[in-house]
Amino acid sequence: MFHHLLLAAFASVLINGAPSASAGGALSSNIRGRNAGTNCCLALQRNLGGKILFPNSTQFDDQQSGADGYWTQQETNVIPTCRVAATSSQDVATAVSKLADLGCSFAIRSGGHMGWAGAANIQDGVTIDLSAINQVNVSINRMIASVGPGARWGEVYSQLDTMGLAVAGGRVAEVGVGGLVLGGGNSFFASRYGFACDGVVNFEVVLASGRIINANIAQNDDLYKALKGGGNNFGIVTRFDLRAFSQGKLWGGFVVSPASTAAEQFKYLQDFTTASGNGVDPYASIINAYIFTGNGPAFVANQLTYTKPEAYPTILQNFTNIQPQYSNTLRTTNLTDLTIELGAGTPNGFRQLFATATFQNNAQLFADIYALATKIYQPVQKVDSFQASFVLQPISKAITGKASLTGGNLLGLGPTDGDLVWLDITVQWASASDDAAINKAVQSLVTQSTNLAKSRNLYNQFIYMNYALQSQDPISAYGVLNALSMNVVSRIYDPRQVFQRLVPGGFKLNRR
Repeated sequence: MFHHLLLAAFASVLINGAPSASAGGALSSNIRGRNAGTNCCLALQRNLGGKILFPNSTQFDDQQSGADGYWTQQETNVIPTCRVAATSSQDVATAVSKLADLGCSFAIRSGGHMGWAGAANIQDGVTIDLSAINQVNVSINRMIASVGPGARWGEVYSQLDTMGLAVAGGRVAEVGVGGLVLGGGNSFFASRYGFACDGVVNFEVVLASGRIINANIAQNDDLYKALKGGGNNFGIVTRFDLRAFSQGKLWGGFVVSPASTAAEQFKYLQDFTTASGNGVDPYASIINAYIFTGNGPAFVANQLTYTKPEAYPTILQNFTNIQPQYSNTLRTTNLTDLTIELGAGTPNGFRQLFATATFQNNAQLFADIYALATKIYQPVQKVDSFQASFVLQPISKAITGKASLTGGNLLGLGPTDGDLVWLDITVQWASASDDAAINKAVQSLVTQSTNLAKSRNLYNQFIYMNYALQSQDPISAYGVLNALSMNVVSRIYDPRQVFQRLVPGGFKLNRR
């Protein structure tokens, strides 16, 4: 019945068009260009004063390329006319409502870890920077951690570690909370608690009108569900209330082995994913990464985590027993330390590219796609500072089955999909002159690997937003009904379609 109502509602929108300006106030024609951007910034300055930052100021430069700057060169090189250094949800509400009324294009930045130019920044427009909204507050009963979108996961965990608590969040210390959760979010705790978005109890959201609302299972539940994987399409989340749980020390680290061990590792990954999907030991997780350098396949780096302080658990012993090993950092430690280590291999300041695909759990497929990657990277592997990774991450039934326990999400994944594996393709290089060649190689790898999986009936259409190539379309990959549902929610909470028309960054609801 719900799906029929959903289709009817969306059909009405398509037939009758978007609500008129009277539904949410006047919306000026989009203001574009450097001069127009200046007018937008000056209008904001009248309301927000010194929180409007202009180029060549210390704080502006720091948010662009300093200690608090973007991860990639591509985003650093995008220069907005001004940045809004918001420190509260009310600042965000003031900025958004003014920008919407004036028709000013803007971007939204939490941690700034999405790689492509314009994802969380905007040329000659206004960037709303949430990095100062970074609070981490724990409820008296220790069941909820209220976290600002600008907090980095390392900051979150460093506070929770001291309290014997954790949340199901990101695995890299420098990644921001906002983007990771709104894109779905994988976690060391996924087999126990699902995706990071499934651990959200409540979202505080600033709508395009400037109204601040809560979205949870009891209030605005349609928006609550849509935000779980919906990106920046509905509003700006200014607080995530995350389900907290007891967590002491854990065990983990990297085991690095020669590239010659790849064949056995694909088999071990298949076995691990199957066991995980069958409910065997939900405390274990693995990131299985195959690294390429200028000379081709270089080594395999397994990031192993066991969220108990128990060394060498049985479910991970296939990986810990691989020989030879170039290095082994496995130890009992805390969550903060593990996320710092995982982020050390992806420093700021390079050009970066992500792409992704989802496959059924099949070792032979992984081996054949790895062979494709080895061939496709050959023409580009001599470019300056080239490094690429071919990363496999198990997404078993144990993970996708958790969403229904916490109000659901619209990612379109569930136990009936079987045990899946995400392919995360990443490439790092130094010069913009090599962009076209790198992009062509990555697109070719995505296309060929996808076609190969389809030919063997091992393909799943899901595209993980946080790893997606700019040209990919995660929203449509959630499935027709889920994409329609998101469109309906967008029309309800953003009737003027501000976040579709004025915010070009991120992955929009209707890209095709």
